[in-house]
Amino acid sequence: MPDTKTTQRILWTVLAVALIGIGIYALNDWLRSQELKTPTRTLSALGIVPDFTLTKQDNTPLSLKDLKGKIWVADMIFTHCEGTCPMLTQRMASLQQSLAKAKTQVQLVSISVDPNNDTPDVLTNYAKQSGADTKTWSFLTGPVSTIYILAKDGFKLTVDSANADTKEPILHSERLVLIDRNGVIRAYYDGTADDAQAKILADIGDLMREGK
Repeated sequence: MPDTKTTQRILWTVLAVALIGIGIYALNDWLRSQELKTPTRTLSALGIVPDFTLTKQDNTPLSLKDLKGKIWVADMIFTHCEGTCPMLTQRMASLQQSLAKAKTQVQLVSISVDPNNDTPDVLTNYAKQSGADTKTWSFLTGPVSTIYILAKDGFKLTVDSANADTKEPILHSERLVLIDRNGVIRAYYDGTADDAQAKILADIGDLMREGK
């Protein structure tokens, strides 16, 4: 049988482990309560998206009023791009997966800067290849002038032709844009950056709390 000192050491060890466990639980509980008390970070208003109507991949219209009351993320791509577009689309696909797990109503909107080639049928195939759930991720096309004005004057994004570049014949911004429920631009992100998704998800969380 173990002697009295050995028994005491065992008891003290068990007690210490129990106290540590209780302490960790209490600390986590306290941190959670403090997180709830922390004021929501307010994202700046960076501009207002003008009214627009474009055509979705299923050949139905999508306008700004259809996105009213929803948080959404937009980017500019074109389907035959061999430059940064595949990376941007992959970023949006990964973002969609994360948002689906969180069961949010956030919408994703990819606007083609080459609408002459990117017809609804082409965008439908592109959406399938990208693994997009088109209930929450729309691919838009429409008149060139409408899209260029929306990109430049609305989203403040670069878009222009660059015919000498065969891999990316259209120059366009690599930024993703976060828009709130009222159509106000609240943040821009470098879509090629490794930490882009983490930043977007954090800011979406702030906008969702802001709405409450």
